[in-house]
Amino acid sequence: MSKTLILYPFISMILLTLFLYVQNYLVNRKAIKNGIVKFSYLKDYKSDVPSYITISRQTLKNQFELPIFFYLLILMALIFDKVDLVDLIFSWIFVISRYIHCYIRLGYHNIIHRAYIFEIGMLALVIWWITFLYNIL
Repeated sequence: MSKTLILYPFISMILLTLFLYVQNYLVNRKAIKNGIVKFSYLKDYKSDVPSYITISRQTLKNQFELPIFFYLLILMALIFDKVDLVDLIFSWIFVISRYIHCYIRLGYHNIIHRAYIFEIGMLALVIWWITFLYNIL
């Protein structure tokens, strides 16, 4: 198995993050253009705004929390040359959970569904880390 296969989930997460940047930009731009939010909001993000703007911004910020451990693990797996089928499975579980999490958050925003999907992704990442550390130590 080629270790470069692990780059596909890596790239998928990057694409999700870039999509969320564009989505966040468009939401803010539309709100400013329609007079819903003042341009000064972009200075410190500390004014009253509709919830969909806050949700958009928070969804983007979430990509720099738990996924950091995902990126780090992929890089470590490549450095230690320890990429196998288990790594691919856990990486894709995590990526798919992040896509579904974003869909729920930006779409119908059911907190229970979102929490459940978050737990699946986090559990996959924790198990993957434990497996990886066990294999290299």
